[in-house]
Amino acid sequence: MTVPDRSPAPPATSPTCPRVSVVIPTFNRAAFLPSAARSALGQTLRDIEVIIVDDGSSDDTPQVVEELRRDDPRVRSVRQDQRGLSAARNAGLEQVRGGQVAFLDDDDLWVPHALARLRAVAGEGEVVGCLAVGFTSTEPALAAPAILASPQVFALTPYPPAVSAAPVALRELLLRPFFPIHAALFSTVALRAVGGFDDTLKAAEDYDLWLRLAARAPVAVLPEVLALVRTHSGQMSRALGVQAGETRRVIERFLSTHPEIHRTGALRRRIAGLAREEAYAALHAGERRAARVAAAHAVRLWPADAKTWLYLLASSSPAAYRALRGVLRGG
Repeated sequence: MTVPDRSPAPPATSPTCPRVSVVIPTFNRAAFLPSAARSALGQTLRDIEVIIVDDGSSDDTPQVVEELRRDDPRVRSVRQDQRGLSAARNAGLEQVRGGQVAFLDDDDLWVPHALARLRAVAGEGEVVGCLAVGFTSTEPALAAPAILASPQVFALTPYPPAVSAAPVALRELLLRPFFPIHAALFSTVALRAVGGFDDTLKAAEDYDLWLRLAARAPVAVLPEVLALVRTHSGQMSRALGVQAGETRRVIERFLSTHPEIHRTGALRRRIAGLAREEAYAALHAGERRAARVAAAHAVRLWPADAKTWLYLLASSSPAAYRALRGVLRGG
């Protein structure tokens, strides 16, 4: 059960409402959380609130949250039994008092003027996205300006790779993701209207939200790097397979509820590519049936892809496939 530390949020007409509400979900990241929170609290836009949702942490996160609340009255908190990232974000959204809301993960960062710039461009619109960069570091006490000043040290990579200043339409979003969830500012009304995040998804919950919002109106774009996404080394192929599988299911579910959207060749190829990634991950995990189902789905959508046929054939013996691949790669 979600238990806020204060009384329920006042109505939107309350004079105490901040301009922007920031929601930070967290789970067992006591070391990283302070930097993320200070990244939000240090924004040049001061009229904000920061809602930290502790999703059942068992480390020192509750003490860290209490210290942050004690140091800055703009911090509010929610603690709940562990229910997952989407449920934590939704719990924060329930407590939002601002007319606009931004989400920041507990190990990511914003540049100091991020919210001010996003708000200036958003106006009364439903959502505006910005550019982000990925950075690699296990050091928790970092700030965005220091990272941006040392691009080679932190292996900075653009995310997304290329976005113009033109609004992003739904069809473009169907073909590839554009924005990480914290590289954006959302209308609170619009977020609540589409139902927030789908907490039944194991991954791609942010992409699912983007599609539902883009179905209402194109996403405005601010072509400036305002957000930094921490990347973690050692991602396993199985995790990538889950991401691909959930992304595929999000797209196919969305299309099933929007029959007016034509399944172009590019869109079929996109879905087939995701199914192929599922098959690849399942092969490496030794999951014969999952590999066969995913590869067969990819072949039906895009039969011209030779690698997909290879995965379909290999699904009869994942172990033999892994052994052969090891030999070809020299062990």
